[in-house]
Amino acid sequence: MTSPVPLNDAQTRAREGHTRRDVVVVADRFARFARGDRVITVSGLLALLASGDPGDGPEADGCHWVVHLGQGVDATDHDVLEAAREKSGVAVTFADPDAFRRLPERSVLVHKDRPENVLLAGVHSPSAGHCRAELRIHRDNELVLDHHTGEHVQGIVIVEAMRQICIAQFETAIRPGLATAAYAGVWKRIDLSFQDFLFPLPATVESLIEESDLARETNLKFRATTAVRQQERTVATAVIEYSMIAQGRIDTLERRKADQATRAYLG
Repeated sequence: MTSPVPLNDAQTRAREGHTRRDVVVVADRFARFARGDRVITVSGLLALLASGDPGDGPEADGCHWVVHLGQGVDATDHDVLEAAREKSGVAVTFADPDAFRRLPERSVLVHKDRPENVLLAGVHSPSAGHCRAELRIHRDNELVLDHHTGEHVQGIVIVEAMRQICIAQFETAIRPGLATAAYAGVWKRIDLSFQDFLFPLPATVESLIEESDLARETNLKFRATTAVRQQERTVATAVIEYSMIAQGRIDTLERRKADQATRAYLG
């Protein structure tokens, strides 16, 4: 998670006599992570705000809560929470309201059809061949809808985030200079290792292209090192070898192999 954001003078005066406490709000999907007094779900925060009872909320111990954005929370949640906060008058402030409104990347940039399945936001390239983005997990992402886990985010989300950062790197840094209209990613090899758990807090995803072969424009080859990091901890790393193949070429290849597979099965 990023460092707590300093409050402005008006907010400081409004909470005079209170002690600042930084907390994180996460989607109800991550309720198992929301334990103790530092992490709370959207529903949990709404309940505290709706009750208007300082004995159950931040004012119980003389605190003014500064709420930070966790995973699965979006602008719609913020609007509901903000309305409840204003109505209740409870000592709660959002550390960075704009963070709730930062949208995930366009679906086409990571080759997904549904926006809730996009795992990246703020894709940018700090240097040639290096792409970086925020991890952004929607509460209705296909990979978290029906998966039993503990407090951490399951590993398959990490794998998909790594796939998406490679696609986004291609689409933003390489694709604009090519004449062919569309490409599809074909993964050849993934050498993946997990170093730590990923939790539903802010995290980053990055890709560094180590080698590339751009000789054939219809079949571009890459080897990239990818990583997911959270609070300066490396959660997972992977070396990925993949090709970006022109859509027409991959359609023809896939159709031929599909026919071969059908004949082999049916005889």
